[in-house]
Amino acid sequence: MIGKTLVHYKILEKLGSGGMGDVYRAQDAKLERDVALKILPLEMADDPERRKRFEREAKAIAALKHPHIVTIHSIEESEGSHFITMELVKGRTLSDIISTGNLSLAQFFELTIPLADAVASAHASGIIHRDLKPDNIMLDADGTLKVLDFGLAKMSVRDSELTSGGDMPTEILTQPGMIMGTLPYMSPEQVQGLPVNAPSDVFSLGVIFYELATGRRPFGGTSTAELASSILRDEPTPLNDVRSDYPAALHAAVSRCLEKNAHARYATAGEVLAALETVERSPATPTPASADPSGGTIAVFDFENITRDSAADW
Repeated sequence: MIGKTLVHYKILEKLGSGGMGDVYRAQDAKLERDVALKILPLEMADDPERRKRFEREAKAIAALKHPHIVTIHSIEESEGSHFITMELVKGRTLSDIISTGNLSLAQFFELTIPLADAVASAHASGIIHRDLKPDNIMLDADGTLKVLDFGLAKMSVRDSELTSGGDMPTEILTQPGMIMGTLPYMSPEQVQGLPVNAPSDVFSLGVIFYELATGRRPFGGTSTAELASSILRDEPTPLNDVRSDYPAALHAAVSRCLEKNAHARYATAGEVLAALETVERSPATPTPASADPSGGTIAVFDFENITRDSAADW
């Protein structure tokens, strides 16, 4: 695909692969700017269901006007190729930041609050991401966090539908037994191939939060089967045992995100956001780990303080 022109977009380089296609950097000849193209593979374009899912990503992102969610420009078709044009985000993924290790509490909040805010916006619009992971989250050159890749997104279902068996959002896309998502960040219900809703994204947020705080994932294994079993059965090492400099109330919030039972977690990312902001307002006053930090008034996070200069401190 490198060097090929689709409509008026010249493909320059491959950036990676997402849940439903390959992503390229391309030059928009009309507006003279670089954009990202997400192209549905040709072998998938002929499948109406896969094409429908691909178009869902465009509609899902386009419906979300949020500073921490990647901006979509258009959905196109050219020479049999179906693709989305979107904002090109240049910077580092959360995976890069996790690899550096030992985030301060202030840095932890600078990342997790806008992340929770972005997912909360999606949940408020009835959209479940289903593939939240560090590789799908970036900090641009100005230090602004962006959530990418809604290729596995779906509209949420009513609680009464969650046990009906009528909606199977983790249904296979390619081969029998393949479930959607990225295993280390899947919720227990995703691992089991059960219907998922907002609390599944909350679990994924909990895994990301834990990894940001500790530099390691809460669940592990030497094989796919062992990792799946760990997600279903193991309790992670308490956050406070690894980061004693973090307040106990934050441990309680992350632990609630990682509850095996979806009904025991926060119901939406909006509740997660409220919990994080409550802890952020008084991080120097630890609370008992059994306390629920989700109450209180939501504070406004000052994104203006995340500047190009502060981004260089990571």
